[in-house]
Amino acid sequence: MQEGMAIKIDYWAAGNTNLTLHDLKGIGEFREALAEDYTSIVRGRPGPLGGLYNLSVEIVSTLALSHVIRLLLDGVAFDLIKEGAKTFVLRPFLTACKKLRERNGSKPHRAEIDELRLIFQDAVVIIDYLGDDSIASSLEKILQTLANNYRHLELKTGERPFEIYIPIFEDPAADRPSRFRVCVHYDETIPKVSASDYFVYWGLWFDFSRKRRVYDVPRQLIIDEEFLTKRQYWDILSERWKEAARVVKKAE
Repeated sequence: MQEGMAIKIDYWAAGNTNLTLHDLKGIGEFREALAEDYTSIVRGRPGPLGGLYNLSVEIVSTLALSHVIRLLLDGVAFDLIKEGAKTFVLRPFLTACKKLRERNGSKPHRAEIDELRLIFQDAVVIIDYLGDDSIASSLEKILQTLANNYRHLELKTGERPFEIYIPIFEDPAADRPSRFRVCVHYDETIPKVSASDYFVYWGLWFDFSRKRRVYDVPRQLIIDEEFLTKRQYWDILSERWKEAARVVKKAE
């Protein structure tokens, strides 16, 4: 059992009329495998809409991200970080996810990690789904790139970000509510996404200064631009739709 580490996984599944779920194959074995190595919760809930069987994962570590960064830069393996009683060991989790995904075949997004939140003492890293197995297969490169760029994520005041969104995108829509935002996947105006986008733009939230900023990864530069989270983007679009409906109703 890994000390100083816990995992919570939520997902939506099709519900049956007898108050049970039409569940993922091997979900019981998946729970058992995680329980052997972590304090863990794997929780399915009935959901009628899109996104069924996608996994929303939160991994909590008692280590600080700044300390994990130093270990990665020193050459410690990204999935097997241990220091005393504290750990950030991802290898058993990734192995269990791979087995679950293989058990459930090639149906779109089945048993995919839809979002991975890495919660550290001093920061949260939010990694978004960009295609089949994109998070698990890109995680090593993402964390190593984060380690190599971490010192560039500070504001001039020395403040480091509390939330890091990987990735964000430049919205190409003519009526975009913001130049940059997180990909929402549904009714999306961004024409194409791929795992390479993990290494273009990141979103940064700074608690003390209450600022959202965009980080240009290739240029290792913080851009003086804000970005929208998924919730913020949908809230703006929802208000637009309501206003359009009011205009139509008034014209009738």
